[in-house]
Amino acid sequence: MTISPVTRLWLVRHGQTDWNAQRRIQGHTPTELNAMGRAQAKLLADWLFNTRQQNPFAALYSSDLPRAAQTAEIIGDKLGLTVSCTPELRERHLGEFEGKTWEQVRSIRAADGNRLVENGDLADWTGVPGVETDQQLWQRVSKILDTISQRHPGGDSLVVSHGGVMKHVIWHILGLPEGAPRRFPLTNGLICIVEPRRDGWYLSGLFDAGMLSGKTAEDTAIAPSV
Repeated sequence: MTISPVTRLWLVRHGQTDWNAQRRIQGHTPTELNAMGRAQAKLLADWLFNTRQQNPFAALYSSDLPRAAQTAEIIGDKLGLTVSCTPELRERHLGEFEGKTWEQVRSIRAADGNRLVENGDLADWTGVPGVETDQQLWQRVSKILDTISQRHPGGDSLVVSHGGVMKHVIWHILGLPEGAPRRFPLTNGLICIVEPRRDGWYLSGLFDAGMLSGKTAEDTAIAPSV
């Protein structure tokens, strides 16, 4: 029996920014990596280089926002891959919320009757007016993921994106209801491995790359409790 090669996409969340550390909403705002974020990207690049030398990645794609593109460039330099940037991999567009702190978001959403979910998930924007909808986000992201997988069949490709994008990809694949509590981390450097099959996308791996440092990584997409 001949086993067909599997096509996989390794989705990677960008390294930390100052706004991540400040729990400030980024969306399409062109924020850049801070020193911690560059160190996270380098750690991830070294690990990928050491573990994939015998089976190199076919390609490297990234959101065109600086924090993602800079993460991808650090990885690409180590792996010898050229980065292809596209706006289709951007974070969810968050309108008037971009630049606001989690305290401000909590206050505004409570006043509008749309509270943060109980665990303070800053990546959950279900039903919030003026924000890119779940459907709009999935349509643009799934389209580019389909395109990348078709360009590189039978191989693994790296895709550097954002926490909100990765959360929604996982939500869609697992068929979770809108607004359900998130019970997995969205740390900077998180890796989510997905693969296209005949009946849709499958989640084949989820790895908190921040653990490579031997420390518990911080979930920068969740607001501290009050």
